Amino acid sequence: MTTTESDKSSNWIHAEAPDEGEIQHLIATYGVSERFVRDALDRDEIPRVETVGEYTYVITRFAYKTHGGIETAPVLFALSTKRLITVSLDQLPSLNDVMRDVSEKAVDPTLIMLRILLYIDAAYDGFIHTASHKVHDLLQYLDKGDVGTDAFIDFVHIEDDMNDFLSSLQPTNASLRHLLSSEKAPSFAAHRELVDTVILNNDQSIQTCEANLKSLTSIRRTYTLINSYRLDRTIKILTLASVFISIPTMFFSMYGMNIGLPEQHHRLAFIGLIALCLLVVWSAYAIGRRKKIF
Repeated sequence: MTTTESDKSSNWIHAEAPDEGEIQHLIATYGVSERFVRDALDRDEIPRVETVGEYTYVITRFAYKTHGGIETAPVLFALSTKRLITVSLDQLPSLNDVMRDVSEKAVDPTLIMLRILLYIDAAYDGFIHTASHKVHDLLQYLDKGDVGTDAFIDFVHIEDDMNDFLSSLQPTNASLRHLLSSEKAPSFAAHRELVDTVILNNDQSIQTCEANLKSLTSIRRTYTLINSYRLDRTIKILTLASVFISIPTMFFSMYGMNIGLPEQHHRLAFIGLIALCLLVVWSAYAIGRRKKIF
């Protein structure tokens, strides 16, 4: 566990991956709810807000990069008039920058929380910006017709990240708007301008995520149409080839039978048969072009 406290006073306590003893210390010393602390250590926990006793509990999610891609993890903000307690399984984005801001500027627990949220927003914005570039590259690959298995894997990863970001950002904005209008959290109204900034940043990230998802859906639909057209054209060409091959095959098969046939001993029978086959094939081709079959 990493525990961080402000230089000036214990107005911010951060617990990173606390063990059982450290969890009990937080509960006994600062009076936070055990339920919310344990919820913050559940990787699948969803964002929400609730006020119990002296604390307002806000659970949101932050994004971070791993070797396998981008993941999100929950973080708990337990806010009272005296202090802010944060609990997370993984390191918060730009934690050192947050600590420097706290030691140099921030003494109000609500202000500390909002600064942390701004750094979380900045991390989201960076990941979303990178995803937008990838979507743009995928569009270029589509224009060139160079869309393979790797591109579809990128589709899945980007779409999964965008949905994960939306499931974090949208509830967080709902929580912040609730806190702005709640009488139980008057400190948020005192920092309305900064809260509005966080909400605006989240709204912009949400809009970009939704735009990326729409682009991915459009790319997938367009590729499906192109692929269907190519498949239809290929099947049509193969079908016509089979028809054109079957015409001369029919005539040659008849004259290969061990029975008497008209003009089979004529010296120009072979040339005439070839000419007849070409005439029938050309007629079938001309009719097909007139009917716009191909």
